[in-house]
Amino acid sequence: MKRLLLFLILLLGAAFSTAAQEATPEPDPQAVAESLADEGGQFVTVNDYAIYYVTAGPDDGPPVLLLHGFLGSSLDFYNTIPALAEAGYRVIAFDRPPFGLSTKDTSLSYTLKAMSELTAAFMDELGIERAALVGHSAGGSVVADFAVRYPERVEKFVLIAGAVGISGPFSSPDGSDATGGFGAMIAQMDPDSEQAQSMIEGFFTSPMFTSMMGEAVADPEALNLPPEILAIKQRWQQIPGWAGGLLAFVRDSVSEDNQFDLEQLKDVETPALLIWGEADAIVPISLGETLRDLLPNDTWVTYPDIGHSPMDEATDLMNADLLEFLASDTP
Repeated sequence: MKRLLLFLILLLGAAFSTAAQEATPEPDPQAVAESLADEGGQFVTVNDYAIYYVTAGPDDGPPVLLLHGFLGSSLDFYNTIPALAEAGYRVIAFDRPPFGLSTKDTSLSYTLKAMSELTAAFMDELGIERAALVGHSAGGSVVADFAVRYPERVEKFVLIAGAVGISGPFSSPDGSDATGGFGAMIAQMDPDSEQAQSMIEGFFTSPMFTSMMGEAVADPEALNLPPEILAIKQRWQQIPGWAGGLLAFVRDSVSEDNQFDLEQLKDVETPALLIWGEADAIVPISLGETLRDLLPNDTWVTYPDIGHSPMDEATDLMNADLLEFLASDTP
């Protein structure tokens, strides 16, 4: 409750502060996104979404798509992409809108259904008929939904702390609102409201946001990421409209098209690898155990004393397990 009250105070303060400022024209969001792109990074328009993506590895290698989680980007696979590329895979990591450098258009849909359809269209655009899909956290929910909707297009799939069945960023695995009603309030806000956007911007500069992000890893000192990458991961906040895009994402989290019935997984015959940190404080391992028991053809791997980001907390172990699974002859 104290966190919620602090949150509201910070947001209201930001709203009044912004309202007092003289409005100034904002630069074009796409131009800003392009200026922030990595060397070799590309943009493509698919289903009206401007998608940013990076590739690595041989063009004729077996394709592997990487889907990041909430507030993440292709940079979340900084330690994963080189290992896959070196092993001969054609690696594609894209920023799932409205995150990273991809579109933040509030008129578009960001539901699970829309993101699965976008993933299929993105594969079509790149000429990929069938691929292995890897999803971290909320990206795992898209991968699971995609495996149900498009089983013929999935060679194998991997869920890394997959937030499957969790309908939104403020929801608990049991379906309840983890914020005591605040998430539902945010979902009702108009994404185009300047005041609502100012409130979100205030939250992302607050000590509470920093504290929440710290919970994503079990031991921050053991995080296998250089400081410059940690700084670049925040570049999406430089793009005009990012707060509106985030509000649109939360708006759509309560949509019927964003719900996923875990029981559907019982019929998924596609080989699956489930990877979990046993100290995950964001998506509890109990959810992973539920998914393990539902999927008929899965491999289960856990790491002691590892939190929500095994890619960066147990890099060598996870890369080895991932490569072994992808190379296996599992039917």
